[in-house]
Amino acid sequence: MTLKLYNTLTREKEEFKTLEEGKVKMYSCGQTIYDDLHIGNARPYVVWDTLRRYLEWKGYTVRHVQNITDVGHLTDDGDQGEDKVEKRAKELDLEPMELVESQIERYFEDSRSINVERQDIVPRATGHINEMIKYVQKIVENGYGYEVDGNVYFDMDAFIEDYEYGDMAKKDIEQLKEEAESRVEPDEKKKNQYDFALWINAEGTGHLMKWESPWSTGYPGWHLECSVMSQKYLGDEFDIHAGGKDHIFPHHPNERAQCLAATDKGQARYWLHNEFIHWEGEKMSKSKGNFVTVRDLLEDFPGEVIRFYLISFHYRTEADFTREGLEKAEKEYKRVKRVLKRLEKQGTDQGEEFEQLEKRFEQEMDDDLNTARAKNVLMEIVGEINKALEEGKDVDSSVAERIKQLFQVLGITFEKDGETESELAEILLELRDKAREKQDYETSDYIRERLKDLGFEIEDSEEGAFWIR
Repeated sequence: MTLKLYNTLTREKEEFKTLEEGKVKMYSCGQTIYDDLHIGNARPYVVWDTLRRYLEWKGYTVRHVQNITDVGHLTDDGDQGEDKVEKRAKELDLEPMELVESQIERYFEDSRSINVERQDIVPRATGHINEMIKYVQKIVENGYGYEVDGNVYFDMDAFIEDYEYGDMAKKDIEQLKEEAESRVEPDEKKKNQYDFALWINAEGTGHLMKWESPWSTGYPGWHLECSVMSQKYLGDEFDIHAGGKDHIFPHHPNERAQCLAATDKGQARYWLHNEFIHWEGEKMSKSKGNFVTVRDLLEDFPGEVIRFYLISFHYRTEADFTREGLEKAEKEYKRVKRVLKRLEKQGTDQGEEFEQLEKRFEQEMDDDLNTARAKNVLMEIVGEINKALEEGKDVDSSVAERIKQLFQVLGITFEKDGETESELAEILLELRDKAREKQDYETSDYIRERLKDLGFEIEDSEEGAFWIR
């Protein structure tokens, strides 16, 4: 089977072919590390983690790089405004790096809670300033940048004489001019308002994070960071660059333009972007009070359930996240766990094989990573198994392991219970069986309730009772 991915650069689903046989080099835009991980940020991290898992399941060796932005991302996502990290640090009366260290730790805790595996390389912007300065020098030397009063700008007019700029965002130069006039505060230092900053002079300002450079004491432009870090660790050209829909313009076109200007390579061959998440029908916003973090949700739902819900949507569809939807996902997750537990207990060595299981799963995932339909395939199989067991048919217990492995590709695990707790549950279940044999239903119900208090759910079947977490 052949994997096809929707390439934003061409607006088409394309057959995925790697630059190097059997190896995938992949870069995804990471967190600007000034606040806790909210559910909108969590979506791309889950999506790209699932893509990595699926590529590895198909036999590829994957190197996944995802950055941490700890300087340079300004409040207007352009060349103006206040640094987001510094702004938040001031609000909390912290040093910027004090905030960053704390938030990085919290970010990885939150990521682990929803089963996002740590990427192979997680570079921090502040650790690559020297490389960024050299990169800007190269762009200027190649004729695509200019310096004014310690600021260095990307010369868009010079660039578009040699390269295409707006192919990803599908914008021509006239649109860029119009949008620059309406979107960006005028900067008299720029030749054109649609030029963007490569290096920003911070001398005489209150900006705390700044470095010496040939032009001024300052800091890098936000777009520069990913160009430098992606090419440093993956080479001038690599396979996949991924990010959110909001990066389609201006972040990713600016990144790509910088790479072409410095190396004559367009960075990645496949550019992937996920759609946004709304919360209860509205765009998430702190001002509206509907800004929901992963930590908020973990108070009411396990991380497995949050991820189960996230993969229930195709990554290129706008998703409306709701508590009702999370509750439904929790029921689905428990249903799978219950059926797998029952299959392990009641399954036979021979029976229905569900031979088409992997094929159907792969078919859906190969269609632009359609996790929603792939999950539905697994849920359908789980339903068929449950029906077969209810009807007393033979089902091979090994199917349970195969289903678990495919759910793991989606980042969903069904953890085994601790041995001590399992032993306790088995003992209490035996006592309950004996009470039922004696028709002592009061004791039987009492044990069921105590097991429930401990987090175990009892299922009675013709073959006997069993428990699940």
